Amino acid sequence: MKLPTECLLKIFENFSPEHHFWDDDYKLLYKCILINREWCITAISILWREPIDWIHYSQKRDRLDPIISTYLSCLPKEIKTKLIEDGINLPLKFDKPLFDYPSFLQSLDYGALYKSVNGWLKNTKQLNEINRIRRNFQLFNSLANLFIDRCYLKRLRFSKGEKLDFIIPLSTLPKASICLANLTTFMCEGCTIPEIMFAAAKICKYISEFHISCCCKDNEGLAKLIESQIVLTKYIYIKATKNEKFPLLEKALKKRAHSIKDLWIYGYCSTIDYFCKSNKLQNLTIHSNFMDRRAMERFVKTRFNQLKELEISLKVITLKQLCTLIINTEGSLESILILWSEFEDSENLILLTKTVIKYGKNLNYYEAPFSPDAIHLLPLLFQNCNKLETLNIFSNEEEEGFIYDISNIFSELGELVPLKLQKLLLNHSWDISADALEKFLSDSSKRLKKKLSFDLNNSTSDHDLILYRYSIKGVCEPGIYDLSKEYYIC
Repeated sequence: MKLPTECLLKIFENFSPEHHFWDDDYKLLYKCILINREWCITAISILWREPIDWIHYSQKRDRLDPIISTYLSCLPKEIKTKLIEDGINLPLKFDKPLFDYPSFLQSLDYGALYKSVNGWLKNTKQLNEINRIRRNFQLFNSLANLFIDRCYLKRLRFSKGEKLDFIIPLSTLPKASICLANLTTFMCEGCTIPEIMFAAAKICKYISEFHISCCCKDNEGLAKLIESQIVLTKYIYIKATKNEKFPLLEKALKKRAHSIKDLWIYGYCSTIDYFCKSNKLQNLTIHSNFMDRRAMERFVKTRFNQLKELEISLKVITLKQLCTLIINTEGSLESILILWSEFEDSENLILLTKTVIKYGKNLNYYEAPFSPDAIHLLPLLFQNCNKLETLNIFSNEEEEGFIYDISNIFSELGELVPLKLQKLLLNHSWDISADALEKFLSDSSKRLKKKLSFDLNNSTSDHDLILYRYSIKGVCEPGIYDLSKEYYIC
């Protein structure tokens, strides 16, 4: 039976950066090209959606030169002739490309294209200090016009941090109003030239995702671009590199906050105050060395009953606020990852565990510090959070060398272990006897649906022998040592 092209496309898209973020899956797609013509066309259309970004961020930059050469071969004949006349060494006769590669492009990273052009000129020995900027501009401008003329971009990224010698406002190029009309993702730094944003605001009306990688100053152009969208804003990534107020950006984001589903906040977290009305959040990630306590207090009082994934990594955390945030999810959370260096209210560490137990009925992933005083709550955690697939509990006292024997509690857990548990990690703070481990695995074998990967940092040869025996039975993965060749295994 022959699969329709639409089905092939859906299957092959699983190997794109959108799903695997710059992995080497382009190698698998390349193999698909060799099967037949239909597979070839389908795989090519994905491979060339964002080839420069893909190779650039996967650190395989030696592969960029062939990509630039292929794009240059797609230039109109008169443009090639003009470049040659201006002293750029292009082959007089490029082989005619098999496909219209520029037409497949959907994502353009301004900085990555600039670096790729610069690298191509260097590697073909056509750069010196006198002609460097001029030749960079000539090739970059030629390719930018080629893309704007042939493709329909969905994602565009400007980055001032690339130390560019020049910036060509793409939105002012011929046919930009067509190429950029359906842009859905815009990535930039907060200090990107406002004029670029003003020009984009006149063309781009369907941007639902904004990535602001360096929020270091207020930007009227960026605020205008955000406000001018006629679609709901679904995704915001913001990294504030200065603890300052950004009134124009704040006003624009507050207007769009109600529809945001994915929110990523890095750097100074005073910006979290912009999103106090984001009650449709499904994914929330916060990484910061500085947290505005008052802003956080206002934020956690929002009702987040659609929140599924929560990831928080802070230098200093207020546990009471974190508990309030979890309570206001009303049990919707499926994944929790919490890390901190210090906390202001140590008396609430047990309260955090109790809160997770009460509101974690849908959790499949939980990784967070665990108070030794709350270890008696582990059976209740297993009972109430019975959808868990990954559990990583650790004590922040590990660095101080404290070790707690939890054998008595652990030996009871096998009869309560969540059926789908696949990964259980216990750090150096916890000590479990070999007998307790044996009892746990024996009871777990009657419940577990899949093999359990069990990571016990304080393991001995006795622990490893037990793990090996139960790995043979299909209950768990073997320990860190391969005991299959030891003389006492029979």
